[in-house]
Amino acid sequence: MSHMPTSFPSRRRPAVLAGALALTAVLAACGKPAPSEGPAPTALAKADPLIVAVQPTAKGVRILARYPTPDVAGDSVRAAARVARQIARAVQAKASDLPPGATVITLDLYGLDVDKFGKRTSGRFFETDFDVGDLKGLDLKAKGPAGVLNTAIDLRIDRAGIDPINAWCMRYPHAGGEWCTMAGD
Repeated sequence: MSHMPTSFPSRRRPAVLAGALALTAVLAACGKPAPSEGPAPTALAKADPLIVAVQPTAKGVRILARYPTPDVAGDSVRAAARVARQIARAVQAKASDLPPGATVITLDLYGLDVDKFGKRTSGRFFETDFDVGDLKGLDLKAKGPAGVLNTAIDLRIDRAGIDPINAWCMRYPHAGGEWCTMAGD
């Protein structure tokens, strides 16, 4: 009996065919390059949809970003990494709203903290500083979004940011190693 060819009943053939086509599509997509990020943003305020404000500071600018939903396993930090990458792209494109002589860009991430009882509280998760000169010289093709976080020169974590940062650092220890080490200090 084990030598007999396996045939699928006619009602299962479409499901098997659909599964095979889906697997073929997934395997074909693995070899394709990532889609282009598009043109570099020309202003910090328009660099990413999560950015809600840009404020001048003594050493540069403070960028306020808001993650709109409760964090699930560090997703807000992943979004902050994308925002940091877009900020670096804007700096490299000579952002029109970056003051001349600016040396530091501070990224503040706000989000929704959910306690163990399900109560949602809006608040700041963390603020992290980037050296403008480092961002100008950063090779964005060699570094992913987490690589931009790894160039941070300082990190200050608020209570609401502890769980999202811990979750992200546990999920992606290979990607955000330096930034996660800074978070542990």
